[in-house]
Amino acid sequence: MNYQFIRDISGQALAKFDMGGETFAQWFSEELGNDKAKIDALLHAIEQLNSKQINTFELPGKEIHLRMNADEVEAVSKYLDNDDFESQAEDLPEGTQVYDQESASGCGLEDFAQVLTSWKDFI
Repeated sequence: MNYQFIRDISGQALAKFDMGGETFAQWFSEELGNDKAKIDALLHAIEQLNSKQINTFELPGKEIHLRMNADEVEAVSKYLDNDDFESQAEDLPEGTQVYDQESASGCGLEDFAQVLTSWKDFI
């Protein structure tokens, strides 16, 4: 997973991810931000997942929901993650494909832990 952290002209931390990781970029930049308590809670949840104390962990956000299990992490737009979206998609003409590539991202738990630690160091 390729990523980069930068600061905008106001000094706010921003995450940039390669194609396929756009939802993670938005999640790190807008949902997580500079919240070190949330970062520490996520790192603790990762430890619990690795030691099999818990099976899953979910963190609902304003725009993006984060889900983790022992194998993977998924960031999904709340708009994709609801029943209304699925029912609306069923009403589209046959053969129509919904573009959702920038609305969901996933990676392995170990990779996510490394990115999260790097983000914590950056901010």
